[in-house]
Amino acid sequence: MKKILGLLIALFIGIPAFASITVSPTRIEINANKIKNNYVTTAVEIKGDETKAIRYRAYPGYFKISDKGEMIMIDNSNGDVHDISGKIRFVPSEFTVPPGKSQKVRVNIANIKTLPDGESRAILYLEDVNAKELSVPYSGGSGIGAQLLLKTRVGVPVYVDKGNFKKTADIEYFKITKEPDGLYTEMKILSTGNSKIRYSGMFQIVQDKKLICEYPLDGKVVGDNNSYIAKQKIETAKIKGAGEYTIRLVFSYFDEKGNRKNIKKDAVLNITNQI
Repeated sequence: MKKILGLLIALFIGIPAFASITVSPTRIEINANKIKNNYVTTAVEIKGDETKAIRYRAYPGYFKISDKGEMIMIDNSNGDVHDISGKIRFVPSEFTVPPGKSQKVRVNIANIKTLPDGESRAILYLEDVNAKELSVPYSGGSGIGAQLLLKTRVGVPVYVDKGNFKKTADIEYFKITKEPDGLYTEMKILSTGNSKIRYSGMFQIVQDKKLICEYPLDGKVVGDNNSYIAKQKIETAKIKGAGEYTIRLVFSYFDEKGNRKNIKKDAVLNITNQI
């Protein structure tokens, strides 16, 4: 019988709880230009299982955001100047959370004056110390084929903006595509600054200047100097008849000064009796 070590990971990007652990806040965002000292201190609160004590350890890592909007874990950043994992310390770095109780972990980031312009990143990992054993049966019969040792690890992204940082976005194109299961909007979002953008917004369906319906745009993060192609199914349930409509995109994000920026784009939506 083999023993295999597995790692179960959840990245907290708006996910409030996972595998008997709740972390608040789910992300840390810091404007270093507002910090007078050469360090910054913040904290996260961890709530464990309601029925048993769990021991955790905290340690840092590094990540980038891909052009698919995914967090890519980087084991070796090769001296990337935007990697702040080496500047982070945790107090405490290992601790036990009693049943139904909470534990605060202080996060200290040192030497922030040495950071380059733009966005720097790290990820705070919280991992249970004691692996859990899970018996895996043979695929073709009875008996135990392996013992799987599972560890739960959650990640809280940490972003630090410093110096001359910009959060700017544009929409390269906005169009409608037809898929086997219906009509979709497709847009290419450009994040042209040196710090990520986090967008939201809505779609409006209009005919003859009359608003037929509106529904939310699925929000996401687009990394600095990056792009992302977003596709979302068009909600046609409230459209009563065939004809030509306008679908209007209202795209919103906040710039580096905290000001909301809106971008509006229109596309022609042709509804047939077959849709």
